[in-house]
Amino acid sequence: MLLHIIAEEVVIRLESLHPELQIDVEALQHIRLAFLREPCTKLWGLCSYADNAKGRPRTEFTERHGTHRILLARKLLHEDMKEAVITIHHEFLHSILGSKEGHGEVFQKHEPRINSKLSEIIQSCNR
Repeated sequence: MLLHIIAEEVVIRLESLHPELQIDVEALQHIRLAFLREPCTKLWGLCSYADNAKGRPRTEFTERHGTHRILLARKLLHEDMKEAVITIHHEFLHSILGSKEGHGEVFQKHEPRINSKLSEIIQSCNR
């Protein structure tokens, strides 16, 4: 439940954080959220892009965001809420910018913007 609350708090702020990007909030709200397989010692999050091959899993609006699911290390929710928010934002950025951008220049420009909303998001999640 907490994973979904954090994700929603991040998604509703994406347009104000990244006004120059075209963000399809409705489509992003339909991305599946889950946890990475444990134990996961090196990876905190993963944006799993959709595969258009016949018979592969798809979510509603996959054609609009290109993402199958976002996975997060469960331990972040219990050990480091700040890092959980940053990681979820990071993975949503991958979904918005697409697989070809990776951690490139545009991604690097946008990633730190979440820092201005961290305390607000964490406070909302703790209510």
